[in-house]
Amino acid sequence: MSKLNKDILFLIFEELKDDKDSLFSSILVNKNWCEVAIPILWKDPWKNLIKERLLLETVVSFLTNESRDYMISHGLNLLIKPDKLPLFNYISFCRYLNLHKLERIIYTIRNIKEEIKWSMISEEIFKLFINKNNRFTHLIIPYGYKRQIQYLSGFEHCFSELESLRCDVKTNQGFLNGLAQVCKSIKKLVVNVRVINKPGIIDLIEAQTKLEDVRFVFDLMTRRIDDILFYRICGKSLVKRANTIRHLQVNNELIPNLSSYVNLISLEIGTHEHNASWNNLENVSLPSLRILKAHKVPTNILVNFIENNKGILLEIKISDISFEVHTKKLIQAIYNNCPNLQYLELIINDDDILELENLLINCKHLDGLILNVFNINTDEMGWDRLFEILIKRASKNLFKFKFIHRTTIKFEALKNFFENWKNRKPMLLHFIEMFHLSSKHLSLIESFKKKGIIKIFYHDKFSYGFDDFEWIKMR
Repeated sequence: MSKLNKDILFLIFEELKDDKDSLFSSILVNKNWCEVAIPILWKDPWKNLIKERLLLETVVSFLTNESRDYMISHGLNLLIKPDKLPLFNYISFCRYLNLHKLERIIYTIRNIKEEIKWSMISEEIFKLFINKNNRFTHLIIPYGYKRQIQYLSGFEHCFSELESLRCDVKTNQGFLNGLAQVCKSIKKLVVNVRVINKPGIIDLIEAQTKLEDVRFVFDLMTRRIDDILFYRICGKSLVKRANTIRHLQVNNELIPNLSSYVNLISLEIGTHEHNASWNNLENVSLPSLRILKAHKVPTNILVNFIENNKGILLEIKISDISFEVHTKKLIQAIYNNCPNLQYLELIINDDDILELENLLINCKHLDGLILNVFNINTDEMGWDRLFEILIKRASKNLFKFKFIHRTTIKFEALKNFFENWKNRKPMLLHFIEMFHLSSKHLSLIESFKKKGIIKIFYHDKFSYGFDDFEWIKMR
């Protein structure tokens, strides 16, 4: 095993890229293993970063004598010169640059009060990353970032092959304009939209030729009137890239021409406006669409959209809808038009439980089900009926469940659910709730884990550790 050639080792270690403990152990085997594992470990040194000070010490060990002499001449003799040079040029292996975490490790340096000295140290450390010897494929820019790194020597070389960018519309506009001049092949773009929207991001979108995954993450608490103009202009830039975009997460106002996105595979759409217009979703058919996530989209609009995309949807997530409009019709639209559905998140109340039974009968390929239980009366038979239907109608494929609930789950109903799950595939179970699972409930769950009825169980309040249709692997 220790004599495997480097190509084989690379393939093996790439599979272990998220398992840092195993990779760290690998570098101790022999020289070949070490030479293959080190670049993978340093590809993204910011991921799951815990020992910030240790990373800083490694980084500053690459400071040149010229940089050290320059800082010493300005009264900064705090960065200890290593006894010997590092074995590898670790920084050259970095393909991910997280500017937020880079700034954080710099600020682990203590006892500096003058801003000019902070600026001096930061500039010298940034030069270790931004130069003609490094290339980055992934870049994260934090909120309101103001540093003008586009003027550093080697900026164009560093970011000319950028594939993924996460930034903010309020990011320094000079920086965004610099990226627009250099980066033409970004595939994934994640944009945080805040109160003050500026045009730099629009120029960046216009410059791209390979956009595949575009996500606008909105601050739903704030909005200005002039945002409408920003959305309109930005939407026009996006639609020019419609043929290449496969994944889209947007505010409704950003996509006036949704039908142009003919190659779209996943769509996440929502709004924070109560009186938003949804004409752009009416009578739209997207032949490649497989994933739909909707937030605050009226149920009648969703019904129309699902009917127009009959037979192709594999995942549906519906959140924050109003129950006064056609809730049952929405569930009916899903089970009448989505026979191949594999994952579903749905809001239900007492009146929808019987329609849930019809859904389970018609959607035989369901693998995972998330039920946002909006209003089930604990003192009546709501929970009993819900679990009875799951036992009776769940196909053999269905064994992954999440329950998002605001009322206490009836203990006897839950116990009966577990007892009648025998001879089925052990379930993956996740409860997301606010103070409604007692120690008695948790003990019951643990007892059925020991019996093999439940394979994995998670219990939290907000599900921050998981993606939507994810039951095991935490982010």
